[in-house]
Amino acid sequence: MENTRTGLVLAVLAALAAGCRSEPTEIPQDAAVRPVKLLTVEEAGSGQTRRYPAVVEAAKSSDLTFQVGGLLQELTVIEAQQVQRGTLLAKLDQRDYRNRVESAQAEYDNAETEYQRGLRLQKGNAISTSDVEQRKSRRDTAKAQLDTAQKALSDTELRAPFAGVVAKVHVEKFQNVQPQESILTLVSLGGGLEAKVDVPASVVATSQSRQHEQAFVILEAAPAVRIPAVFKEAVLEAASESQTYEVRFSFGAPDDLVILPGMNATVVIESTVVAEEETAGVGVAIPLAAVMSEGDRSYVWVIEPEAMTASKRWVTLEAGIGETAVVTDGLEPGETIAGAGAAYLAEGMKVRPWTE
Repeated sequence: MENTRTGLVLAVLAALAAGCRSEPTEIPQDAAVRPVKLLTVEEAGSGQTRRYPAVVEAAKSSDLTFQVGGLLQELTVIEAQQVQRGTLLAKLDQRDYRNRVESAQAEYDNAETEYQRGLRLQKGNAISTSDVEQRKSRRDTAKAQLDTAQKALSDTELRAPFAGVVAKVHVEKFQNVQPQESILTLVSLGGGLEAKVDVPASVVATSQSRQHEQAFVILEAAPAVRIPAVFKEAVLEAASESQTYEVRFSFGAPDDLVILPGMNATVVIESTVVAEEETAGVGVAIPLAAVMSEGDRSYVWVIEPEAMTASKRWVTLEAGIGETAVVTDGLEPGETIAGAGAAYLAEGMKVRPWTE
């Protein structure tokens, strides 16, 4: 019985040993081929599309303030409320200001009475000309004080300078407010909209080489709609930290879209470049997603079209933002590079076209 069990164990061990000596399963060659999206490098000068993140703002906007201070007695509007020009928006407690007007009015009335009496006395040579002039001066001073008091009283009411929408209310009712303190922000939607973007200095420097530019605004909330826009203005001093210039584009809201200030958008600028001899060295344009980084250097994966293998190529990029990068050195028009899937490549790796 013991011999039988021993023979069985030996048989099992022999089978296992035979299995270990068998040839390993061969990995299919296709399994090592990495699918990538192939891109053909194009001249940057033939046609450029630049994209810049933008924020929508009202073309006409104003932070409204009181010229005088006091207790905020009335706040008659709420955020998102539409108002007409002249609508009462807020009012301060007017009691002190009314008292000042009444006091100034009494002073003026008394000074005016004394001045008129002096004129009558002057006709009878009962008073000197200098006395009349003094009374007139006191009358004029009292009138100026009355005008100041009446102006201060009228300034306790805050009215809409134009028709629009209350974008933001910055205070609360019964709050003590100071002169020039922001009470609310009023925007005019009838005056159009603006898209504000920050443009790199390198783009501004080469702007003369581009022509036939067309600008569009694409809302983050409506990515399928391209809204035509036109250049409005630019700040000529660069931001110290980012070295970018603020540029604004004007556009109108389509009838089927509700566009409000503060919405996120993208400004797309499509342009062509002037004659080739005038723009030598402009470079080639590639999607930003095709660019890899290693330290402070950039590279792309160039695909050899016959062997379909990848090789690393160091490139020099033009500074900028958006979805397109301009390569000024390292690539030539017509070369093939890897786009989507490039992050998974290695030197000499075989690739095949990735079809979606």
